[in-house]
Amino acid sequence: MRLHEAADGLLARVRLVGGRISAAQLRAVADAAELGNQIVELTSRASLQIRGLPAGAALGEILSAAGLLPSTTHERVRNILASPVAGRHPYSLADTDELVSELDAALCADPALTGLSGRFLFSVDDGSGLIGHAAHVTIVAVAPGRFRVGATEMPALLAVQAALAAARAQLSEPFPALDVRRGEPARSLPLGALAQRDDRVALTAMPRLARLDPPTIRDLAALIDAHHTELRLSATRTVTLLDLAPASVPSVETGLIELGLITDPNSGWFGLSACAGQGACASAKFDVRAAAAARAAQRRPSERAEHWAGCHRSCGLPEGAQLMGV
Repeated sequence: MRLHEAADGLLARVRLVGGRISAAQLRAVADAAELGNQIVELTSRASLQIRGLPAGAALGEILSAAGLLPSTTHERVRNILASPVAGRHPYSLADTDELVSELDAALCADPALTGLSGRFLFSVDDGSGLIGHAAHVTIVAVAPGRFRVGATEMPALLAVQAALAAARAQLSEPFPALDVRRGEPARSLPLGALAQRDDRVALTAMPRLARLDPPTIRDLAALIDAHHTELRLSATRTVTLLDLAPASVPSVETGLIELGLITDPNSGWFGLSACAGQGACASAKFDVRAAAAARAAQRRPSERAEHWAGCHRSCGLPEGAQLMGV
């Protein structure tokens, strides 16, 4: 609802609570992107950006009809990360989908919380530690149906209330530091197939430099529909298809590769990111995305993550990544 000016037009941020998006919602994003320059970016908050929009674009109507804008009052503060496999990982301690939905509903029902900064971030960790990004308030699973907020363990409903109470406390205090668990670096789900706890499979892929276009998005939606699954975005700008039958994984992976997505954890694209670059940002001093693409052919995936930036602002720099290009 609040668009941002960029060199290539207006930019819209579409928040996906817990990184969740259905096939129908993906098609709505593709429709919205066709109002602009047809560039959709995955963000480090497991959400989407639609670029190059003209003034007066009917964006709100498209997103609302798809259920992607459930609250106009709280839209900027619906920043909730979750594990992309949400209770399905072998190391998961609890299912978290319902808790994430309850947190979002309670957040949107509290008028006072419209005062939160749009950068304030919640996360819900299923116990596997695969959020991929630090948050300001974190709910961590410690057992089925039991969660921790701060140092206190409690059932799910109380955990939601405690997280919102912690957020309310920030309305009259200095903006808090990100909560990095135990001082460890943020972990993320690797590319490729993962055997879920229920013997089904989750398959994770990565768009090159976190960009998609409408045809690719529609083809991805068709793939999701064909396999009766759902897509999850992560803070490390990956997409994960959940609950796949093991026998279907090779054909699904082939489909993702044909769409240009990376599923190989040994690819040089893994761990590589870039800012919007020339044509999208007036501050960019060179074609940073072309430079990053050339680097993908040279680097080893075991190397430290790299972020290519076209100016000193270093927009989009992931936590722990080496800054390149400036």
